[in-house]
Amino acid sequence: MSKLSNKTIVIITFTLIILGLLLISNDYLKSKKEKAYEKIRISLMTTEDNTPKSVEKEETKEEPTPEPEKVENEYLGVLEIDKINLSQGFYDKDNKDNNVSKNVTFLEPSNYPDEKNGNIILVAHSGTSHIAYFKHLYQLNVGDRARVIYKGKTYTYKIENIYYEEKDGEVTIYRDTNKSTLTMITCTKNDDTKQTIYIAYLESVR
Repeated sequence: MSKLSNKTIVIITFTLIILGLLLISNDYLKSKKEKAYEKIRISLMTTEDNTPKSVEKEETKEEPTPEPEKVENEYLGVLEIDKINLSQGFYDKDNKDNNVSKNVTFLEPSNYPDEKNGNIILVAHSGTSHIAYFKHLYQLNVGDRARVIYKGKTYTYKIENIYYEEKDGEVTIYRDTNKSTLTMITCTKNDDTKQTIYIAYLESVR
């Protein structure tokens, strides 16, 4: 009878250990899921003054055709960052002007601002050209804020992480997938081999 009792104790102890290990591994996997990463392909080159020489020659012969004026209500949304005096619209994914060679670009993997726990991914050039909309992003620090105006609402985000990656055609986005995120990507100032990624989380909507 005593031996049977000891066996029972061993079985119960073993069962409890297994259950404990399962609970620990479940918590571990959950934490890993929350810190998931997304890998996206991106072509982002450092740009300086990219005005073609042929355009300069044409200007001496005939009056240049003015660029069509951007109408604000054609934009999908507007990115505003007070610290660097930035207020720039961006187009929807399928718009022909949603191109890094023309504007701040709303990347294809992006979610829309009103999607729960989504990720808005905005990309633009740095440098000195007329399309270097993110040329002052390097001045931002953790704790600074950015706003996205979308469908009449203002989404305010706080920068929580800034990191660098090699410029190799891919970017890995590390973010908490349980939070609505704004990701901004541009070339790193004074380093042609790297790009800078800014991760900001949603603070408020009004």
